[in-house]
Amino acid sequence: MVKNANNYACNSTHIYEADVILKDIDVFVPQGYMEYRQARWNGEDHTNTQPLVPEPLQISSELQVHVASNDISKFALDNYLNLPLCTEPDSEGRWISIDAIPFDKSHLPKQDNFERVWLPYNCRLYPYSYEEFAECTSKKHNLIHWFGDSNTRRALKKISSMGSWCSKPDEVNTQLCKCNDNAESLGQQDPRLPMIPINIGPHSKIMHFRWGGLTQINNPPWLNTFSSDFANITDTPSVAIFALVNWDVAFSTRSFFIQQVEILLDKITEYYPSASTEIIVRTGQYYCCAYDQDIFWKRKFSRLRTLYFNQYITQAFQKRFGNERRVSIWDVSQLSERRPYKAREEAAQTCAPNHARAELVDIENQLLFNRLCN
Repeated sequence: MVKNANNYACNSTHIYEADVILKDIDVFVPQGYMEYRQARWNGEDHTNTQPLVPEPLQISSELQVHVASNDISKFALDNYLNLPLCTEPDSEGRWISIDAIPFDKSHLPKQDNFERVWLPYNCRLYPYSYEEFAECTSKKHNLIHWFGDSNTRRALKKISSMGSWCSKPDEVNTQLCKCNDNAESLGQQDPRLPMIPINIGPHSKIMHFRWGGLTQINNPPWLNTFSSDFANITDTPSVAIFALVNWDVAFSTRSFFIQQVEILLDKITEYYPSASTEIIVRTGQYYCCAYDQDIFWKRKFSRLRTLYFNQYITQAFQKRFGNERRVSIWDVSQLSERRPYKAREEAAQTCAPNHARAELVDIENQLLFNRLCN
C-alpha cells in the first residue's frame, strides 16, 4: 500500500486489493460482509463486549470464477496419494466432501460432522490410529511436555482413551462432545490439577500442565510452573507443546499479552536450554460468526482479535528459537476457518467457550500425529 495520509482517514471508504489463488476445480461465487467499524473488533478498548452486526457487501450474483479441470495440476484430487507425507502441522489445505473423493477412502483421516475431510494441498496426511501414535511416541518421543487449556484437555481425552472418548454415534451430539466437558475427569484425574502425567504408550508419557493462557486469572499463576523444583519433577522432553491464545484473547490486553510472551520465551530458554527439545506452538481456536453474550465471563472474542494474537505468538516463537531448534506451528485455527460457513456458524451458536467438537478434535490431533511421527 502506498504511504499516504488519506489511507488513515477515518471518515473515508478504503478499497484494498488482494490476490486470491484458487487451487480447486469448482465454480466460486464471492461473498462478503463488513464485520466491524472503528476497530470495534478489538474488545479491550471497550467496556463491554462489542456486538457483531455484520453488514453484507453488495456483490453481483453474476460474478463467478470457474476453475476448469487440469489433469497435470499438482493440486488435483487424483494426485493426492502421490504427495509426500506431511511433516509440519500448518500445511495449507481445504475441506472436501467425502463423496467427491476419487480414491480409496481408507487413505483418509476421519471426517467432520458435515461429512468432509481435510486434505492439505502440498502433502498427504497419514491416517494414524491412536494405537499407532502410542507406538510412534514410544520409539521417538518418550516424554512430551504439553502446556494448555480446556482445548488441550479435549485433545488429551482423545489420546488417553485411544480415541474412544466421544466416538460412539449416540454420544457425538451430546453437549459434552460438542462443547462443554468441564465437569468430566481426564482419565482418572481431576482436570483442575496443575500437572497431570498421562501414559500413552509402554515407553512414552505426556506431562500436561494446565494453563489458562498467560492470563492473570490462572490459579496458580502460570509462572509457578517454572519453580526451583521443575527440573526435579520431570526429565528433559523431546518436545514441548505450548497451546496459548484462547484465554489471552478472551481476558487479556494486547500489551499484557506481549509482556507475558516475552517472559515465557525467557523461561523456555532457561528451562529448555537444549536444542534437542523441539517446540510446537498450538494456535488459538478459530472464532467467528458471533460474539460472547455471557454477562459473567465477558470474553472479548472476535475473529480479527484471535487472528492478531495467533500471528503474534507464532512470529515471536519463530524469531526467538527458529535459528537454534525446530519450531512448528500447529495451526488448528486454519482447520475451522476453512470450513463451510454453515459449519462455522453452528459451532459459534452451540459453544460459547469456543471448544472444537469431538470430530474436529480427531482431525486436529492428526496434524500433530503426522508432525511427530512422519
